[in-house]
Amino acid sequence: MTQADKAYPLVTVYMPTKNRLELLKKAVNSVYMQTYPNIELIICNDGSTDNTEQYLKSLHPKGPVSLVSTFSNTESKGACHARNKAIKMASGFFVTGLDDDDQFLPNRISSLVEQYDPNFAFICSAMIWDYGKKQRVIDKKPGIFSLTSQLSYNEATTQILVEKDRIISVNGFDEAFVACQDYDLWTRLMQEYGPLKRIKEPSYIINNTETTQRMTANPKSVKGYEQFYAKHSHLMSWQNKHNQEFMKLRRQRKRYPITYFVMHLLSGHNIAKLRYLISSNSRVLYKN
Repeated sequence: MTQADKAYPLVTVYMPTKNRLELLKKAVNSVYMQTYPNIELIICNDGSTDNTEQYLKSLHPKGPVSLVSTFSNTESKGACHARNKAIKMASGFFVTGLDDDDQFLPNRISSLVEQYDPNFAFICSAMIWDYGKKQRVIDKKPGIFSLTSQLSYNEATTQILVEKDRIISVNGFDEAFVACQDYDLWTRLMQEYGPLKRIKEPSYIINNTETTQRMTANPKSVKGYEQFYAKHSHLMSWQNKHNQEFMKLRRQRKRYPITYFVMHLLSGHNIAKLRYLISSNSRVLYKN
């Protein structure tokens, strides 16, 4: 390992994509724009039927990206299959993910590597939800979060930076999950390697505009929470179970009864619960 490699260990960015060519171009460009100097980019074309394949063939190393690898599935096998395959191919000491409809800010990788601490399972950051006309920073409280906290809420949100070998050791993404695959993997990493570390600086933009389709309003999202609960409920306290019940109800976009709200108050996350109590019941009143 050279001195440069020790100072800037190789980071592999893995990215599945399917039929989002124009968004994919923006995502790839955000990797090329990174201030971190030692990056590998691996993209899996998961059965696209647009011109994604031709675009991928045109990609080449550029700026801080010294290695570019692409591969294609003739038939879609799902984003998690693509992620797992890319992670196994990765040459990086670290790996981190980018969805094809999202973007990195230029400091994304450098800020995570700089504050990485191997005493914690992985590192993550605050995120920026982009609604088009406005943006909102989420999960901006920095600190160390335990498995107990993670079982109530996905403290790592959607993407992390982690040592490749750690993901391999816990068998990567569970391809049986229809949603919440990231929540499940981050939780298993914490079971094996301890708490997570989150930094305040937001460096990842989640696209929640009309150009994309988030899982939030997707029936698969609810199924994903059910799968997560079935897999991890044996680790959960009654507080965790109350919070899982709340998150599933919110994903279903159902009304939050005041009786549930009162029952859940001792489980934390009360600001989110109060907001949803007001908004969900307001919708019911408005419809009536």
